[in-house]
Amino acid sequence: MVLILLALALVLTLVGLAVTVVASAVLGYATVAASGRLPLGARIALLLVLAAASSAAWVSALGIWAIWRPAALALPFLTAVLTGAAFLAREAHKRRAPRTPATAWPVGHPPAAGR
Repeated sequence: MVLILLALALVLTLVGLAVTVVASAVLGYATVAASGRLPLGARIALLLVLAAASSAAWVSALGIWAIWRPAALALPFLTAVLTGAAFLAREAHKRRAPRTPATAWPVGHPPAAGR
């Protein structure tokens, strides 16, 4: 009986961690995606503020014990920041990618006219 209760507690804990990580990742991605017209410094500041507020909200809503509080604050914060930073890096890479026009036909192989 005790083993079943421990297994159930473990499953609930893992589900809670998954929900927290997914929600924080969506927050980080959505924050950077929605702030597309702001300057880069403002986008980063907005991401950091919303990530910190989100992690504080998770901790206060769940009533985490004092010994787990640093980990409970760090997990959603880091997830949101890393997701937002990855989106910013992808955006920057797309902006700096070389744009080479594609050739109409391969060199040395013109289209067959009427064959």
